[in-house]
Amino acid sequence: MNPSTILEEFLIKRSQQKRRTSPANYKERHFVLTKSRLTYFEFRQGKKSIVKGSIDLAKIKCVEIVISDISIPCSYKYPFQVVHDNYILYVFAPNKDSRLRWVCALKEETKNNNTLIPKFHPNFWTEGRWRCCSQLDKLAAGCLLYDPNRDSTKKPLPPTPEPNKRKPLPPEPEEVGSGRESEREPEPEGEALVIALYDFHGQDPQTLSLEKDEEYVIVEKTDVNWWQVRDRLGCVGFIPTSYVVEKKPDNLQQFEWYNKNIIRSKAEQLLQEEGKEGAFMVRDSRQAGMYTVSVYTKATR
Repeated sequence: MNPSTILEEFLIKRSQQKRRTSPANYKERHFVLTKSRLTYFEFRQGKKSIVKGSIDLAKIKCVEIVISDISIPCSYKYPFQVVHDNYILYVFAPNKDSRLRWVCALKEETKNNNTLIPKFHPNFWTEGRWRCCSQLDKLAAGCLLYDPNRDSTKKPLPPTPEPNKRKPLPPEPEEVGSGRESEREPEPEGEALVIALYDFHGQDPQTLSLEKDEEYVIVEKTDVNWWQVRDRLGCVGFIPTSYVVEKKPDNLQQFEWYNKNIIRSKAEQLLQEEGKEGAFMVRDSRQAGMYTVSVYTKATR
């Protein structure tokens, strides 16, 4: 991840339909947010990514969650909107937390823009009208007051480590009789735990540093993005929730070989880079409740 990058993630965008005859199609793009631009790329396996669009943050007029009762025809079901110039970019996130991260980060970077609009449309523009207020002009004034500071006053999240750095292989099993015993103390019954997915260095006295694979006791879920936890030495502080996963028997996110929303081409690329016979990766299937396993092998038919 570039040091200037605030957020990056694979999301789905709806075509902005800049022409009346343009179809409303949906495509997965790699979104990157920096201090000055929101850019999205087309990922091509084995080739350089292509910039498909870029928005100057200074020209953004509104960033908000979209609330709608219509059926969303793509796999990501959590939409938000970026209003810029005379266009609306509809983006679809894989879950609520992802959507909130993007909305909060974009609002934080654009809340002082001179181009902000006083009202916005909380629902989609579709089939020639606004579903929230039934106005027929796409450029019609919004029907709900826009608050550029709502959600943006929360403490900004540090950038999540790049998923490419996570090894797709599970840890090697220890040999029997190796004498390597766990130094962790037995966890008290009833305490909820999280496991650190990445290292995190506390940025101030209120935040607590994390060590990858270590366990921490949840003290309080104070915010969707920041929780208060306690380490094994008794130190208490806030940690970014995107860096940890709750310890549960059925929570696959604690394992390095599980990559929830990664696409097939990206999984194959990571396994090829690893180049180890038998390396595998598990990801969510498009069919709800199912999983897909990608395995690397050098064998030829």
